[in-house]
Amino acid sequence: MNNINTRTLDLNLLVVFVMLWETQNVTRASERLALSQSAVSHALRRLRERLGDELFVVGRTGLVPTARAIELIGPVRDALSGLDDVLQGSTPFIPSTAQRKFRIASGDFVEFQILPQLIQHIAQEASGLMIEVVPLPQSNMITALLESGEIDLVISTAMVLGTSLCYEPITTVPLLTMIWKREGLASGRFPLKLYLERPHVMIEAHQRDGNIIDQTLNAQGLVRHIGVLVQNFMAMPVIASQTGYICNLPKPIAEVLASTFELSCHEPPVNFPAPDILAYWHSRFDADPGLQWLREKIKSYAS
Repeated sequence: MNNINTRTLDLNLLVVFVMLWETQNVTRASERLALSQSAVSHALRRLRERLGDELFVVGRTGLVPTARAIELIGPVRDALSGLDDVLQGSTPFIPSTAQRKFRIASGDFVEFQILPQLIQHIAQEASGLMIEVVPLPQSNMITALLESGEIDLVISTAMVLGTSLCYEPITTVPLLTMIWKREGLASGRFPLKLYLERPHVMIEAHQRDGNIIDQTLNAQGLVRHIGVLVQNFMAMPVIASQTGYICNLPKPIAEVLASTFELSCHEPPVNFPAPDILAYWHSRFDADPGLQWLREKIKSYAS
């Protein structure tokens, strides 16, 4: 038996072998490979020598494969196809047949606004996929978690992170100011005086310089009174409804929860910039077609 392996075999010979199988003719094979007929004949001769078999013999309709060629054609085709896939990039991501778990680090907004529609789509069109939502890690851990693949995406307001991360905007979310209905405030803009006097329920900020509300107030020489810090959006209207404290929520969440907790919604007393929600991922997974699909779905359900 010949001692043959991929370290000593010219893989171009296998390309010629497959083309001769498909065309059953040296001339047609040379045309499709953009080679001369002599080059194709020379490749076939080398392959015969290496494999110790004729591989193709002349028949009435052209080249006819030998039993050894019939044995080889399937594995050789599969191997060349797999190599093409690797060289061209990741294998295609087909949601309907994919089996995969995506881990997303985010806050309440994703679970409230995006996740229900995303899961509904997955249940109908991509049942082999699973989404796991985990809490936002500390900012100094995000790059390492994304690089290792322990987390696939981080969805949050804008953060200053390492240059090895990629990001794109998902949506922009305006804020509404909420207080209990018994306060009897007129609809429209929330009174600034009351806004500064009454304690606020605030979600803990991940940014070093605070959130967009306090940044905007401080720029105008104003300071609000923080009565309590919480870990998630859902706790804010519960506390506000029982204490009379003020809370500021993303508009989609505020409008849904207002009636449940007997709160009224108002435009903030100051024009706070609408926070941008962004998706972050590591550059090593930038070409991952599954992650690309997930980001597109999240964007489509974010607005």
